[in-house]
Amino acid sequence: MSDELSQYLSSLGEPLDFAENHIDEQGNLNTERALSITTDDEALWAMRRLAQAQRRIDEVKRQAQVELDRINAWVESNIATHGKARDFFDIALSDYLISVRQNEADGRKSLDFPDGVATSRITPSKVAVTDLELFLSWAEHNEKDEWVRVKREADISAIKKVADFDGNTVIDPTTGTTIEGLQHTEGGISVTVKVAE
Repeated sequence: MSDELSQYLSSLGEPLDFAENHIDEQGNLNTERALSITTDDEALWAMRRLAQAQRRIDEVKRQAQVELDRINAWVESNIATHGKARDFFDIALSDYLISVRQNEADGRKSLDFPDGVATSRITPSKVAVTDLELFLSWAEHNEKDEWVRVKREADISAIKKVADFDGNTVIDPTTGTTIEGLQHTEGGISVTVKVAE
């Protein structure tokens, strides 16, 4: 067991034999010797340890966030300063390349320099939907059905209300046949453990 893990468990007030019985050399839970809780007192003890570990995790995250905020502020400051220069030279190089491309005597479509490359290409025109409801209304009114796609998908809620199940199979209740393309998974018990704040 690592010294760090031993120190951590000691700080929790846990005997080292607990760690030796439940945690391997890499600090992972040994599933063959997992802790088995048999009483409410043991559950209380485990919940207390869980809450303590979670508080330590939260504190590490808080400290990390303070450092990240400081670094992000430094990044934003530098990006703001150098971003203006980058934008200025990007526009100047773009304008120059367009003029070179349009010059019949030159006609280059790119500029290749040791510090970078500027390339140009002709882009096709585009159509974008800015108001879907307005367009759909217009298309229906002007009988442009071929301009509208209808998305088809299974209605799982409706299927669950009427279908029968046999293991993983979904059965059509009216015909008794297997419904192809569907699979049933039995529900179970889901447990969520939440540490109080």
